[in-house]
Amino acid sequence: MIQSSAGLRDKNLALLAATADIFRLHLPWDKVKSGMSDARIREFYQFIAALWPIDTDYRALLPAPDTSLRALYLGEYEPELMQQNVFRFSLYADQIILINPFDNPNLMAEKFNPVVNPGEWRLQTLRLVYHLSLLAPWIVAGLVVLVPDPGDFDRSLREKTWSLATKRWVETGLSDKDVEASSLRSKAQDTFYLSPPEYIARMARETNPGMTDQEVNKLLAYVEKRRKEDPLLPNQTLDQMPGQMTAHRMGANLEMGLFLCQTVGAFPYTNVRFRWNEILKAGDDLGQSAQVWSPLTKAFGNLDFKFLNNVDSKFAVNMREEGRLSNFRSYLRKLWGTVNGDIDINRSEILARDFQDELAGEYAKAQAEWSAINRDLMKWAIPAIGGVLATTGGLITGHLNVAIPGAGFIGKGVNELIQAHMKRAEFRKKTALSVFIDLEKGK
Repeated sequence: MIQSSAGLRDKNLALLAATADIFRLHLPWDKVKSGMSDARIREFYQFIAALWPIDTDYRALLPAPDTSLRALYLGEYEPELMQQNVFRFSLYADQIILINPFDNPNLMAEKFNPVVNPGEWRLQTLRLVYHLSLLAPWIVAGLVVLVPDPGDFDRSLREKTWSLATKRWVETGLSDKDVEASSLRSKAQDTFYLSPPEYIARMARETNPGMTDQEVNKLLAYVEKRRKEDPLLPNQTLDQMPGQMTAHRMGANLEMGLFLCQTVGAFPYTNVRFRWNEILKAGDDLGQSAQVWSPLTKAFGNLDFKFLNNVDSKFAVNMREEGRLSNFRSYLRKLWGTVNGDIDINRSEILARDFQDELAGEYAKAQAEWSAINRDLMKWAIPAIGGVLATTGGLITGHLNVAIPGAGFIGKGVNELIQAHMKRAEFRKKTALSVFIDLEKGK
């Protein structure tokens, strides 16, 4: 098992145990949905508040850098995307780091606080509990670690990363295309199923004046069925609930992400293109040392890689525990350790050629292992926590784009933040590698 700090692992396991107990996760998911009462939501967030008091020393909890191939996910944290965003990369890293997605009541004003107003957190809590249910086998196995957001316990650090991010966004910003590519649109569409029947019927008739009563009733029956089957939608409609708090998370901004990467010895990975572009700009180095690694990064980009797609969480963990793709992870681990070191430019050229030559052999071994994994998938009976996400799963083809800038990914001011706020000697001087999972060409 890949280790994190003992205190952090204890907190992760305590979170799993409390969530399972409070929301009775041993029951079928429709029972979990119907049993998500205000009392349970309040009890859950009281537990979160006790688990993460404001005087928590997060620095003592974060794992120190070691030889592990740790990857910090910087992308969309929506629970319905966890199978794609986490499981897809699971066979290419020793350990995946996720920023804890649960809101801490200790940091919230009373009018927004889930302990005070639990009814307003029904939708958000359902989504987060489902999120944790999917990740539970991974957390128990030590393959996924939930780390606290340092900004939750260090207000000065949070404000400084916000300031750095604001300055950066003035130059870059977010395009309409970036928003369209996110899950925000589908999330909004799903919320439509929570509309009261009267509203849906009225909108249907306004949109299609020729609809008969029979057709409207058929539509309403479909919407009700869709809502009940969706594991991420409560059984009640919006008119039966107070206004709901919702959040769209991407883990952290780039500055906090790089702060964590250097602190815990991880590299950032993403499957979100605008986030990938942010990362690349933080490593914009066209010097000789960057050019040395260019043939290797191009070689990665020209290869088709296989990724787990919509597979059961336990199946994916089983693949890891059986050591699938261990040779390729060893290759990536060696590359990660090499580029993180201080290498003479002449030595770099030799190493880069050796890694490029070795890539071909390791890729051939990986292809054989993917064939074996595909055969196992055909035998695996895939259950699901909720009906809508049930699938036999499979493999998907895409690209594993690797970036190795010569000077590493150094966000403006990040090293200064580490020196000022970490107060410990164990951290990376740079983050020398990043990965982008690109499935566009594989669709």
